[in-house]
Amino acid sequence: MEALREKRLQQMKKMAEKRRHWISLGHGDYSEIPVEKDFFSVVKASDRVVCHFYRDNWPCKVMDKHLSILAKQHIETRFVKIHAEKSPF
Repeated sequence: MEALREKRLQQMKKMAEKRRHWISLGHGDYSEIPVEKDFFSVVKASDRVVCHFYRDNWPCKVMDKHLSILAKQHIETRFVKIHAEKSPF
């Protein structure tokens, strides 16, 4: 029983360390990448990334609302957005 307890404690410590690392990378919130040059550095820093290439219209605003909710629920994934018309690449 003690070995199981120790194993579970180690798993919890490892998961807490991962959460701290993810938060330091910007996980847990839905942020905008202001310039196109930063895109690859932001995306390469995380294993899982959801990127919304948005425009200033109504469907994209609805999508923003839902992605901001998902970003808080799934801290293991980085949620970002970039303005598609200002980023030709």
